[in-house]
Amino acid sequence: MTYKPLAPDYIQFSPTLRCDRRCDFCFNQSLPGGEDMPLASFRRMIDRITGAGVQVLDIIGGEPTLHRELLPMIEHACGRGMRVNISSNGRDPDQLAEIMRRFARATVGVSVNDHATLQGLERFLRKHRPIVKTVFSRAVDHGLIEKVLALAPRRYYLLYRDALGPGELDGSLPFDRFLEAVGTQYGSRTGVVFCSGFIPDLDQYPQLRMARCPGGTTKLGILPDGSVYPCNLLFGKEQYRLGNILADPFDAIWRHPVLVFFRTFTGNRCPRTACALHHQCHGGCPAHGHAHTGKQSAPEPRCVPG
Repeated sequence: MTYKPLAPDYIQFSPTLRCDRRCDFCFNQSLPGGEDMPLASFRRMIDRITGAGVQVLDIIGGEPTLHRELLPMIEHACGRGMRVNISSNGRDPDQLAEIMRRFARATVGVSVNDHATLQGLERFLRKHRPIVKTVFSRAVDHGLIEKVLALAPRRYYLLYRDALGPGELDGSLPFDRFLEAVGTQYGSRTGVVFCSGFIPDLDQYPQLRMARCPGGTTKLGILPDGSVYPCNLLFGKEQYRLGNILADPFDAIWRHPVLVFFRTFTGNRCPRTACALHHQCHGGCPAHGHAHTGKQSAPEPRCVPG
């Protein structure tokens, strides 16, 4: 069965592709640079997506705080009744503190993946208690995680590592082993973040029961030039480009035939049938299958390496 939603619940939006860091797990490494989205274009985008019923905006990167009009963007989105989540590497804690102070509808999350970053942000984390996120990999620094936990962040999440580029699979691990490792080591002290293409979040998004993954179902991704994709992990892949939010009618974007695959779940085809999660799993992330095999329907490569 194919699920036909009226609109996405949230948008993953990159106002800029610029960043002051080069993280080996970054999903935007292969994207060419481009112009930041101007404030006027952002306002037009917000008018269109709120008109379609979208209520949540996830501002991702690049690094959002490098955009000189980030605060006016947040102000406009919140003024239109949206909830706004900002994901930052923490390069500008003063700006992040101002966002937390000024906008009750905005949530700030910072990534902490090394001791130098933690040291630079410790005062900010203690005082303002934002959400903190750390990428979990085979080589994750458990000492770092314990130090973050000692600061008592508002919420702390361990993220299942993306592995889209050549050679990156070595740093990841199968999804079931990720959940097992986090559960064994940290129990309820941390949350976990992963694609609902694995285990759908049916409490928050019951519609995902019928979908392959959230792309084009509960979310869309938008680049600084307005290009729209099912998911941020498919940014720059021309065959997945759905249109432009600044130029094309939203209905035409939302009805694009590319989205049928993402909205249709016909059973988990992963060959690891002995996996304890096989009966719950929807097969993993199609973007990873495409990245490593050229096929969106391929088994999840972090679980079933080619």
